[in-house]
Amino acid sequence: MEYHFNFSVRLSLRGFGFGLATIFLASSIHACTIFTLTDTNRALFCNNEDWKDPQTRVWFVPSSRGLWWKTKRYGCAYVGFGNGWAQGGLNTEGVAFDWVAGYKERWQRDPKMKSTKGNPAERMLESCATIEEAVAFFQRHWEPSFSYAKILIADRTGASVIIGAADGQLDIKPAKQSRGFGYGGQVVGRMLAEIPAPTLANAAKILQAARQQGQYATKYSNVFDLRSGDIFLFRFPDQPDAVKLNLAEELKKGRHFYDIPKISEQLMNKSK
Repeated sequence: MEYHFNFSVRLSLRGFGFGLATIFLASSIHACTIFTLTDTNRALFCNNEDWKDPQTRVWFVPSSRGLWWKTKRYGCAYVGFGNGWAQGGLNTEGVAFDWVAGYKERWQRDPKMKSTKGNPAERMLESCATIEEAVAFFQRHWEPSFSYAKILIADRTGASVIIGAADGQLDIKPAKQSRGFGYGGQVVGRMLAEIPAPTLANAAKILQAARQQGQYATKYSNVFDLRSGDIFLFRFPDQPDAVKLNLAEELKKGRHFYDIPKISEQLMNKSK
């Protein structure tokens, strides 16, 4: 059974992001928790997605030749909500991103910055193979979300960068070690201080400990293995065991998506 998704809906839904900003700025609460776990052998990118919408999805977009880019676009997996505006993602080159909302920064557009079609973070992921390329992308392209959110981007080497705004300019903070921030930032910092190995079990333990409760509770958690392309999806406490996907294998199936709350059932139906 095939599950198709109307990808064109992404182009008209930027308002979702600004609605998210309004709510979390008003309450001074950072939404979502992101962290990396890395050493010389493995690089994991981990995220708790916090919001009120229970309709969550993971979707896949194979590589292609883009008219806008006039170059090859990397194949990508995206995670987010039913509106199709990616909150995070992973590409075939081992680059991943996600956002933490809840900031309030002065952020003004440099006239030299180019506009993008649709979600700027998606355009970044389609075109960048390293964190250096990602930084250069956001230096050239306008991303309104920096007025209220910061993005964490990591690549397969384990290096990462947090990009936000400060005093009207891009604020760029690179690192090569495990790091994290967001709603559960204190919990993550305390647990990372124990220098845990980058294993799925350790990632899941930290994600569970850093979950948000209440109206804007964590709706899904994801772990991306930046070297293998493996994707692990959780829904704590309802689904404490990971559903595992592989980016390369899913991209062979063409454009498709899964509803995260129903993913086990949908995968079972597809295998019949």
